[in-house]
Amino acid sequence: MSKQWLRAVTTLSIAAIALAFAAPVRGQEAAAKPEKAAPKHFTGVIQSADATAGVIVKNSKDVSKTFKVGDKTKYSTADKKEAALADLKVGEKVTVAYTEDAGVLTAHKIGLPESAKKKEAK
Repeated sequence: MSKQWLRAVTTLSIAAIALAFAAPVRGQEAAAKPEKAAPKHFTGVIQSADATAGVIVKNSKDVSKTFKVGDKTKYSTADKKEAALADLKVGEKVTVAYTEDAGVLTAHKIGLPESAKKKEAK
């Protein structure tokens, strides 16, 4: 009986030690995954809007940015909550939610700036 007891204690001890070393490795694997970049925002006036060339927006400090648009890009205007790229008008003030990857700015959402939405709600 004591040999069985000794085997059980030894087996449990080895399992506990193995788990103790495995837990930090799992934490490192999870930390190594790259996080999704939080979208940035840019507010300005539309200079041009084209599916191939993208949407060019210029802010009040004369800074222009060109945003790549795709099938997943969402649009909204003062008239339409769910709009299309063709509904965007040159001269319209918008806010672009975008991410940057290797110098390419990809628009995820183009719509009214928050200040315009608040005015519209009143």
